[in-house]
Amino acid sequence: MNRDMLIDHLNQLLAVDTFSDYGPQGLQVEGRSEVRSIVTGVSAGAELFEKAVERKADMIIVHHGLLWDRDPRVIKGPFKKRIKILLENDLSLLSYHLPLDKHAEFGNNAVAAKKLALRELKDFGDVGIQGVCPELSPAELVQQVAKLYKCDPLVFEYGPSSVKKIGLCSGGAARDLLLAIDLGLDAYITGEAAEPSLYLAKEGNIHFIAAGHYATERIGIQQLGDYLRSRFELQVEFIDLPNPI
Repeated sequence: MNRDMLIDHLNQLLAVDTFSDYGPQGLQVEGRSEVRSIVTGVSAGAELFEKAVERKADMIIVHHGLLWDRDPRVIKGPFKKRIKILLENDLSLLSYHLPLDKHAEFGNNAVAAKKLALRELKDFGDVGIQGVCPELSPAELVQQVAKLYKCDPLVFEYGPSSVKKIGLCSGGAARDLLLAIDLGLDAYITGEAAEPSLYLAKEGNIHFIAAGHYATERIGIQQLGDYLRSRFELQVEFIDLPNPI
């Protein structure tokens, strides 16, 4: 498939123009013009790029890209190594950050909400989601989260004995715990905890579950890869490089 046609399709599908993100979304490094094989992953890095080269991929699509507004523009160290691999092997790099958290079908939060059987779904914060589930004990909810994300979550169990109202926001969204408390939710699931999370959960009478930044953002990019494989009959492989954070 033509590279630019594929990029245009993805940009429209994920509505990148509707987001104010922390770096460019979509194409970040241009590679060869024809795409037959794609590698997907959570985060851009030399190990992922090298595995893409081994598999003779034409394109890499990630959730966390190389280019962030906060980073310096000097090309050296790990950044130089990553760029060098891409350029020497004519590999395209695409990144979809907030668009892949928010999307109603491929988004990290929408996929998780579906797998946790949440209903009556509503927006939660900027890119999260909230809903209600069949009544669960806190232990049952933690068990479901561990199975979904294939992780051993950090849990601050300070909410009610029966859980029905749940908020979700993948990645580093401990800050939205306050919003979950304000909305009267029974549990809040995100990727990372922050230092105040324990105290807020305890004082706000809510269950806080941190399932891992990487783990909670693994499912959206996989769902997107499945879509590309079936829609365009491209070779798409997800490379799992687990990160305990």
